[in-house]
Amino acid sequence: MKKAIVALLALAASSKSIAMDHDVEAQQWCRNVVMGWNLGNSLEASGSETEWRNPLTTKEMIHTVKSEGFNAIRIPVRWGQHCDMTTMDIDATWLARVKEVVGWCLDEDLMVVINTHHDTWLEHYPTLAKKEELNTKLRKLWTNIANAFKDYDGRLAFAGTNEINPEGNWDLMPTQENHDVQNSFNQTFVDAVRATGGNNLKRNLIVQTFRCNPGLGLSHFTVPTDPTERRLSVEFHYYDPYSYCSGRPESYYYWGFAYADKGTVTPDGNELSLATQFKQIRKAWWEQGLGVVMGEYGCSHHYTTNDRDTQEANQQYYMKCLVGEARKNGFAAFAWDNNCFGNGSEQFGIFRRSGSTATVGASYYLEGIRQGSKENYAESVDYDNEDPDTGIGGEVLWKGEEKLNWGEGLQLRIDKSKFTSFSGSATIVCYYRQDATASYESIQLNDNNWKPFSCTVSTPVVTASCNGDFSPRNFYGTSGATHITPFTVSGSVLTKLKSSGAKIQGYGVIMTKVVIIDKPSTSVSMPTLSTSSSGRTFDLRGVEVKSPRKGNVYIVDGKQKVF
Repeated sequence: MKKAIVALLALAASSKSIAMDHDVEAQQWCRNVVMGWNLGNSLEASGSETEWRNPLTTKEMIHTVKSEGFNAIRIPVRWGQHCDMTTMDIDATWLARVKEVVGWCLDEDLMVVINTHHDTWLEHYPTLAKKEELNTKLRKLWTNIANAFKDYDGRLAFAGTNEINPEGNWDLMPTQENHDVQNSFNQTFVDAVRATGGNNLKRNLIVQTFRCNPGLGLSHFTVPTDPTERRLSVEFHYYDPYSYCSGRPESYYYWGFAYADKGTVTPDGNELSLATQFKQIRKAWWEQGLGVVMGEYGCSHHYTTNDRDTQEANQQYYMKCLVGEARKNGFAAFAWDNNCFGNGSEQFGIFRRSGSTATVGASYYLEGIRQGSKENYAESVDYDNEDPDTGIGGEVLWKGEEKLNWGEGLQLRIDKSKFTSFSGSATIVCYYRQDATASYESIQLNDNNWKPFSCTVSTPVVTASCNGDFSPRNFYGTSGATHITPFTVSGSVLTKLKSSGAKIQGYGVIMTKVVIIDKPSTSVSMPTLSTSSSGRTFDLRGVEVKSPRKGNVYIVDGKQKVF
């Protein structure tokens, strides 16, 4: 009897300690996520938990995930098909099942996120016409969820929505109306949870950018009002660059400067663009006291039979870089795992879930995550002086956040005195992100008479000519992404700018900084790969072309050529 009493006292002390240890502010909660994992295609499946060919989740599966180093699990949950769609009362059996899985995670001392996921009644209709109706339903639903989990400790966090997307159509450009309705969903979620009291007054809450797209969030996300200070995080998802991560037939098989000699790397992103975008996210949200959650990330397993080992090593490297950047900035990162294995799109499996067990099915992904998770949090970031593209002797000409919108937007004048100290060449480096809502994009470089001047634009593969009117969308093949683009002038153009100065204007781009330097550092402008690219033909995005079309402009041996 005495031993039993001692054991009970010890358990009570332990439970109290755990609750206190996890009663933390949002940024510490995020930093505590060393390795996060998604229980994908299970509780958010249509119909039932096994509808998408996954087995029922078991306690043994959760234990395996924990034993491989993960300390946090995001559990996507679809609620609508288990609700009375008027009262939003949740079916008792379904609620018990969600609680059971959450309980298994907490038994393993894992941090947990639950959300609303694939609730199409909500996600597909971010319109003013449906705003009032959907906010009413969302408020009722989160009131019911929050009350059900009110007594759970701080290891459990709530995420309000998932990827809000008009009509489920990824080709539709979101409107300001769509963004406004998404922001209203976030506010409704926070209000509903806080109103339930108890542990929910201090629970960490996670709100989303539109489509969970980071670029759209940087330009359109509004921080909801929260009566509880520093318990709010912003969520985005990261499958970028999509031309590499999607695994579709047209996808690239190599990513990053480190693999530039292995084959044609995707021109849509690299180690530098990754670090730059995360720095922008940190500045926009983390520096304002918010946590940041990368709720999903991944790269679909895809390979060619003649170089599979290298391509899997590249995917491991991508995971290492991505998770490492998240850890450096304090972001909580959750790998997407849908238990799908193969070669192509939607093959995001890490653990093979079969029967009641789980085993590692993609060791290259797991090892990349482990390597990246070892990165330490950078306590401070020098946003002015640590940008790797500035180079020796670089000068920041302008900083801010303004849209290029021809006469109604930013028109940046660069005084002629900024060019006088340069001989041979000078490079104007533009930091910006693409406006995903714009119908087209243009960065136009003009002399003092508003006449576009020629320059060159460097990529990791080639150096392309530019007539002074540059299209990020055509060049990089992306929309909504973040870029650092160096424009180099030389010869007679540099001479002219020394007497006239320059102007930058355009459309469909949100400019954040402009720098002038002698020449780009290698982190921005990699030299032409003479041994691997000699004689090969590339389009102006740096994509190799096997069959050039007559009349089109291409790059051969670093020079522009019309076929």
